[in-house]
Amino acid sequence: MKILNRAGLGVAVTLLALGAGTTAGMGVASADGPGTDPAVARAIQEQPWVELGPGDSDYRIASARCFLVQLGYYRTCTPTSAGEGWPSDLGAALKKYQGARHLPKSGRLDVETWGALQRDGGVVGQGSARHSQVKGIQYAMKVLQSRSLVPDGQYGPATTKAVKAFQQRKGIGADGVFGQITFRAAFAKGAESRSTRGR
Repeated sequence: MKILNRAGLGVAVTLLALGAGTTAGMGVASADGPGTDPAVARAIQEQPWVELGPGDSDYRIASARCFLVQLGYYRTCTPTSAGEGWPSDLGAALKKYQGARHLPKSGRLDVETWGALQRDGGVVGQGSARHSQVKGIQYAMKVLQSRSLVPDGQYGPATTKAVKAFQQRKGIGADGVFGQITFRAAFAKGAESRSTRGR
């Protein structure tokens, strides 16, 4: 695993995350982490992305596969510990996604690709119809917060509760909505730590 950081990209995404209040079906009141201390948001956005590629095994791979399924670039979303390894066809799917987003076609989960997935993810909350994306979120929350959470693609009370608990321990304003601040906290370096470092 190689860990990279692009502070400029992180600051820009933080400003977008703090300023963006709506997405399809979500109102301003459901913005990710309302009331999050700006210092916490900055600390989260400065956490470097974890770069992954062939030979790696990580919960982030299982979640990213689900995100790519939701976006139409991959075929299977199997968020289980058995699905955390790097499948042989993932690189080609990533290259298609990267090409469509005008990114370097590395075929890896690199800094630019994580940034694009974060932006494309938008804001997801209870009742979302983005079932594959929800599975990816649920699997991350299962690994990081609530072992009993079932990745079933339904963003219901159990998922909301797990996301809220994760947000609370990371210092994010806890609303149970998974947006760009929570995404970075869940997938960048330090996701596994109990709290946000440097806050």
